[in-house]
Amino acid sequence: MEKMMTRRVYLTVVMSFGMGVWLVGQPVLSAGGDPAKGRPVYEKHCLLCHGPQGRGDGPQGQLMTPPATNFKSPKSKSKPDAVLLKAIREGHPDTAMTNWEGELSEEDMVNVLVYIRGLSGGPEKGL
Repeated sequence: MEKMMTRRVYLTVVMSFGMGVWLVGQPVLSAGGDPAKGRPVYEKHCLLCHGPQGRGDGPQGQLMTPPATNFKSPKSKSKPDAVLLKAIREGHPDTAMTNWEGELSEEDMVNVLVYIRGLSGGPEKGL
């Protein structure tokens, strides 16, 4: 009986991990975000740090350690939408990136993500 329970726990953990990895790689843009609606959200909440073109060169972003993310960088562009949306929603540890959950609606967060992808030129292809 104990061996059977151990096997069930193991399978649950492995399946949960696999599902989490699968979800991280799934595109969010298919959720139907609207960059036109994302722009005012970006301008109000993101521009001071990330700058008007998303290069991390906003007046506050340059003063931060580490500096604000440059959305045009290959590193940023290679991140899956789900990872970027998680950073918008939950913030980013060890940086000044705050969490926007509770402040912005899920729709606003997806819209700003689509707007950011537009600024950056979209995700890197083939990564």
